[in-house]
Amino acid sequence: MSKKLIALMMAAFMLLSLAAACGNKEPAPTTPAATTPAATTPAATQPAATQPAETAKKIFYTYLSTEVDTMNGMGTVQTANDTPLSWCHSYLWRAVPNEDGMGYHYIPDLAADMPKQIDELTWEFSIREEAKWSNGDPIDAETVMYTFKTILDPTMTNAMATFLADNEITIKNAYDYMLQGTEGHPDVVAWEDVGIKKIDDRTVQITVETPVTEQAFCTHFISRANQLVHPELFEQCLSSDRLTTTYGSDLDHWIGAGPYIFEKWEYDNIHIYTKNEDHWLADYFNYDEVQVRIVPEMNARVQLFESGQLDSFSPDANTIETYIDDPRMVDYPSIMVYDYDINVKNPENPLSGNNNFEKALYHAMDRETIARDIYGYMKPTGTYINGMAGALSESGLCYRDSKYGQEVWDMIESWSAEGEVCGYNPELAYDYLMKAYADVGLPEDYVTTVKVMVSESAQTMQKSAELFMEEWPKIFQGKVKVETFMVASGMSLDMMEMHPESWDIVEMDWGRSLSRTLPYQVYYYHTKDYTARPTYTYTDRFEEQFAACEAVKSGDYETILQESQKLEIIALEDVITIPVVQGVNYELFADRLQLPMKQYVPGFGWGSMFGDIVE
Repeated sequence: MSKKLIALMMAAFMLLSLAAACGNKEPAPTTPAATTPAATTPAATQPAATQPAETAKKIFYTYLSTEVDTMNGMGTVQTANDTPLSWCHSYLWRAVPNEDGMGYHYIPDLAADMPKQIDELTWEFSIREEAKWSNGDPIDAETVMYTFKTILDPTMTNAMATFLADNEITIKNAYDYMLQGTEGHPDVVAWEDVGIKKIDDRTVQITVETPVTEQAFCTHFISRANQLVHPELFEQCLSSDRLTTTYGSDLDHWIGAGPYIFEKWEYDNIHIYTKNEDHWLADYFNYDEVQVRIVPEMNARVQLFESGQLDSFSPDANTIETYIDDPRMVDYPSIMVYDYDINVKNPENPLSGNNNFEKALYHAMDRETIARDIYGYMKPTGTYINGMAGALSESGLCYRDSKYGQEVWDMIESWSAEGEVCGYNPELAYDYLMKAYADVGLPEDYVTTVKVMVSESAQTMQKSAELFMEEWPKIFQGKVKVETFMVASGMSLDMMEMHPESWDIVEMDWGRSLSRTLPYQVYYYHTKDYTARPTYTYTDRFEEQFAACEAVKSGDYETILQESQKLEIIALEDVITIPVVQGVNYELFADRLQLPMKQYVPGFGWGSMFGDIVE
């Protein structure tokens, strides 16, 4: 997709967004056509009318590449559970398509109405009277209070707690409460001092630290991390010391409140969700059933799609060539930048944590080859702020298209070897390795072993490691050899933490949705407060600049661009991470699937959840 087309698309979307902001009147729910014709009285001589044929069940077929580790949204950084939670649970608000298919807006879900702003920093919302769990138990303000206090519990240290404390909005004292007693935070913070208050049986008040928009307030509470939990069931699932929980481990230990009911969970095989006709938003959803297959292998996905057992799938580098000209194929920008995290605490590598060694690895990445041959039709990049960062800002100007983003790109191009633009420079890589040797006093004939962590199910990881094994001994003139450290699927983060001696770099693929509004937020995953990513590559000046970005007044996008540039330059100089590939999304949709969106919309997608089956 050309920059010009993206710019036009963004401009159109931003104009529509002004008219379809989250406070606007929601569209009337679409009522399905009646399946029984109007009654008639036949003449006495005519035979009795036959009953119409039963309407075929509408089943939407989709997939996950990996199984859900838990339905407890606050307890895991893995993203797979976003799928069943989105279908089978309810948020306080929900994003739905605009009638014209060109944008989206928020409507109340568990909440009775849109949030009400009391003053500059205070908001209130009420839970709708009919809100209930799928077993009929009521949901009220106490449910919200129990959930939010549990998420922020300083003793449980929930992996996703920061997403409640400080994501789209920053809740007063929430961060200090969850991190009380740790470095940089008060020793004791009372729950009563946190900006979350119960006003009455159905109303909750939230106090934020800086002014926010209604859109940001709604977005904050649709994160899977902030999904409400069933208080009584959660209590039953807690360990005796209240430090761990089995909540969400299976369907006997979890319950939802969504437009679909999680009926069947065959681990590593299939999920089945059936429509909850009693749900207050039932008329927004057209499928009678959703089947989610767990399909790690791409060849299996291709076969399922071609046989009509998947309604959409995203081809990988090995299969995209087959479909690149297929009229069913759509492509759209991504917030994802594939990067390599660096281990700065490998006790067996004398260069671990050395800045010149990290720069050597940065310049040894042949990004063109990796993006073309390993990722397939992706884009090489030497920068970590993605190409869609800033797309949902008030001006709609992406950071990378601004003069600040372009200046960083020009700087990286100046570092690159002749004919390269993304930082690849074998000669510079070797020079930095020699500087690193001098820094730590290694002899010039020393051979460094770089251990690449590889997930057993990730082909891009395996193929990239093979490329490093072949090319890096040449680039570094025999002074570097590459080994792989194989780990089970989904275990990379655990192994990074438990076995620092076993790896030096590992491929990562996290994207920060908030970056569409605030470009610098991509680096949130590399700050010291984000403990779920155990690489510790942050530096003092990086932390200070991230804080400076957060301190910019809401709405001052020009300053946000300037401060984001400063942060990106620091991140490149300190090698906080090694960016390699800018993601591009490709997806095929079955002919029978009718999508509600006429275009891909950042932050919402194609709206397939609200689609229909037309045979």
